[in-house]
Amino acid sequence: MMRILVVLTAKATLHLLDGEQHPSGFWAEEFVVPYTLFQAAGHTVDVATIGGATPTVDQTSIDPQFLQYVRPAGSPDEDAANAAEYVRVIEQAPQLRSPLAIESLGEKDVAGYDALYISGGHGAIGDLPKSDELAQVLRWAIAQDKPIATVCHGHTSLLALRDGEGRWPFEGYRMTAFSHEEELVTNMAGRLPLILEAELTRLGARYEKADAIWDSHVVVDRKLTTGQNPYSSKALAETFLRQLDKA
Repeated sequence: MMRILVVLTAKATLHLLDGEQHPSGFWAEEFVVPYTLFQAAGHTVDVATIGGATPTVDQTSIDPQFLQYVRPAGSPDEDAANAAEYVRVIEQAPQLRSPLAIESLGEKDVAGYDALYISGGHGAIGDLPKSDELAQVLRWAIAQDKPIATVCHGHTSLLALRDGEGRWPFEGYRMTAFSHEEELVTNMAGRLPLILEAELTRLGARYEKADAIWDSHVVVDRKLTTGQNPYSSKALAETFLRQLDKA
């Protein structure tokens, strides 16, 4: 049995470039699917947020009418059942009601975990890259050679990281993340504070993506496992579990 620390955004809204406070939060599928698979594999899961705030689920991520737009064309329509399952798990997960505060975690606490998983949702743009304490937790995890997985906008947590020489520690890594092409078909296109694909590429990532938007795509490079979008959550979690078995 291993201990996995899951990091979620605590933001319920995202401040857009035009001034709108857009309703947001964590994306249900990106939390529920890995959380369920991690627990089914017998692992202990803790959840942490900035300030220990109770995370807010993005309401569109539990709306069956919306879910059809964030899965690949031709994929099975299981949106109603999936949305119901997401709600059930979120309502019953005790870790979401009393998450750990990222700021409370020290180097020894990080050493007590076997792996870190950073979930996504557009809300992550608003707090994960701005937290010095989360950056420190990730630096400790990297120094301790912990496997790290992240999906979709969870990668924003990596943007502020620098090593002692001012370099981004994931420079040259192959990775995927929510694509610019996918951003362009959201209702926030042109109004987001950052475009994740562009930021990762600028920092030196060897970015790649699925051939079709919303399709599943997972990349493993050394101890980093990345998933492109919500539909990648299952493959990401399964891949990460295999990586943990090798650790």
